[in-house]
Amino acid sequence: MTDPRCVVSSRRGLRLPGMLNCGRDSNGDAKIMGRATLMRGLHSVAVMVGTIVLAATLATGTATAQIDPAKLPAARTAAASLLAIAKGSETTGRVPRANDPAVRQLLDTVFDARDVVAGRGISFQELGLLTERMVTGARIGTVYMLAGTGATDLAQLANDPQADDKVNRNVVRFAPEMGDFLDFELHIQGAVIEAVLTRLSTMRPDEAARPNFQSGIASIRQSSLRTVASVIETLAVDGLTDDWRRARLPALAAIAPRLARFLQAGQKADLQRLASARADATADPGLKRSLTAFGRTVAGGQ
Repeated sequence: MTDPRCVVSSRRGLRLPGMLNCGRDSNGDAKIMGRATLMRGLHSVAVMVGTIVLAATLATGTATAQIDPAKLPAARTAAASLLAIAKGSETTGRVPRANDPAVRQLLDTVFDARDVVAGRGISFQELGLLTERMVTGARIGTVYMLAGTGATDLAQLANDPQADDKVNRNVVRFAPEMGDFLDFELHIQGAVIEAVLTRLSTMRPDEAARPNFQSGIASIRQSSLRTVASVIETLAVDGLTDDWRRARLPALAAIAPRLARFLQAGQKADLQRLASARADATADPGLKRSLTAFGRTVAGGQ
């Protein structure tokens, strides 16, 4: 889906893709409605699947596991239960809600990233597990995005001229579940970056120069950029509370140093501009400070 070119007004007069200034919302913030930004972020998950092959072909030796291998089968089982409960939700709009204790347990299992958050020195050999966990989580996130839209997959929704409004309404309607999903995405993406950085630090120059490796790294960089950008743009959706927005800040702060070490200069500059534009648009002092700090960290500052 082609990104539109819309305007974000700010003190710097920034022009960024995928956002449109629409006045002020109930929090006093500029209403910036993303052009199905989460859809772009989830499309990037598909790119990540290729890293499974990359890891399998280029990983060497053995490594002590830093992530819990039991979490993937547990997440798949919980996801299957959630998908069964949500069957037909694209038509009915009825999805399993987190205020149901049984559903809460299932969601916590799918979006469980505690081992990833606590892990250090994640190995490249674990990249496949990480990617599969991200894909499993994305299947559940997609259920909430598509609820009541009439679409059964993102490709189908992309052809709907009202896709923006439908997705954004669902982000607000299912804010608790979507918040958990976005945090999970950031945590897993950060772990993927850490695994790649660990591998890069131990590779010989001739290994790193392989075309298939360089192509895989470029795909992971682009996926990382899109995932994080989609979260930042989602903060601007009208109807979300500032409490919900602030709850996303810890996961953004955690991935920022890894992005600074991994992304290319132009990609880091893009994220800093996006974070600065969102900071300029918000009336909340805490959000403004945190987003500015995020952009500064990603760009290589402190």
